[in-house]
Amino acid sequence: MNILLVDDNVYTIRALQSGINYSALGINGVYTARNMEKAVEWLTQEDIPLVLTDIEMPNGTGLQLLEWINEHKPGTVTLFCTSFANFDYAKKAVELHSFDYYLKPIQYEDLQKLLEKAVEEVKKRARAKEKEQYEAYWHDNLRTYKSHFWEDALFWVDSYDEEELEFLAESRHLPYSREDRFTPGILRFEKEKSRMSDFPGNLERFVTGNIMAELCEHAGIRMEMFLKCRRDTWALVFSHGEEMDRERMDQVFRMLVRNLEGVLQCSVFVCYAYGCTFQDVRGRYMLLEDYCREYAPKESCVVDIDRFAERMYETGEPGEAQKAENAVSKVKQYIDEHFCENITRDTLGEIVYLSPGYLAATFKKITGSSLGSYIIEKRVERAKELLSEGSLTVSEVAFAVGYDNFTYFSRLFKNKVGIMPKEYKKTKKK
Repeated sequence: MNILLVDDNVYTIRALQSGINYSALGINGVYTARNMEKAVEWLTQEDIPLVLTDIEMPNGTGLQLLEWINEHKPGTVTLFCTSFANFDYAKKAVELHSFDYYLKPIQYEDLQKLLEKAVEEVKKRARAKEKEQYEAYWHDNLRTYKSHFWEDALFWVDSYDEEELEFLAESRHLPYSREDRFTPGILRFEKEKSRMSDFPGNLERFVTGNIMAELCEHAGIRMEMFLKCRRDTWALVFSHGEEMDRERMDQVFRMLVRNLEGVLQCSVFVCYAYGCTFQDVRGRYMLLEDYCREYAPKESCVVDIDRFAERMYETGEPGEAQKAENAVSKVKQYIDEHFCENITRDTLGEIVYLSPGYLAATFKKITGSSLGSYIIEKRVERAKELLSEGSLTVSEVAFAVGYDNFTYFSRLFKNKVGIMPKEYKKTKKK
């Protein structure tokens, strides 16, 4: 830490240099100036968070120096050390937010104690500034953090149990609560037929994202994710309270489509699943994907998936129930053999020639468990076996069963087993 001593009297400067134990204060740089001009020069060139200055000086008073500091170096802790017990000076010093006002003659012990308080104030302001900078950084990057969370939640069937998504959000310090409701959706428009046909990918994402953010702000809803997931197709997630009922949400989507049509000058299609909780958002999103794959119209349209879902999987064909059970059995066998690997929902769908959404719904209907939960159960059981054997560390066990996030694995294990993996390992030692 550095300090600047400002006084037009050279003997006062020398006394301040020699009479204070700066190293005991954590101060390793002591700069001096005999006028405001030199003080400003030092403050401009060096990092000096603490200033001790006289008031009465030629060519610029200490009060004028503090005015300059407040404008150009806010956050600097400034103390006055003066021979003048002048009420007007003291009043002005308070108005300019001086840290303290010390009267000469100098008593070194008293000034040392005062400087100790000033150093603590420097540290306090530094911590506050660091916190402010961190909060600004976090706020600036919050959209990215949310997008990564929803990408994990919606697209990776083996990464997180639906029941764990609330914990995942909490562990990433995202401002969600169990009272929040989420409406995932899929937006489609043909880029080649829009005004952005010549835009490169990065510019297309930037422009489209800004358009959506502005429209959502105008509509009074919060856009948590807007991500291009495949050609001409965008995944989106809104969060809202219970006051946003189904009818009002439908009106919001229709407004979005009308405005996007006007901006892009092409057809825009949206389907959405209203009011999901953390536990059902992934399954409902897969229904949206199935609808887009099989039924999505080419013209502009807004579809509430709940008003269509009952018709999506009702084939009425003979032997359909047996086919579904066979498919689920085959998927379970694949998971049993590959649960330690990364398993995507598309991979599982390709094995039994079913869409991911239909497979997920069928699997849960027949087994009573989601695909993600079934994979996690297998991993936890294998982890228990490895921990019982005792030859691997907990982190090695986590990696062996498919988790590179040790903290999440430990939290998940405790949630399923009741104790932390380290404690479980100790209980199984012979």
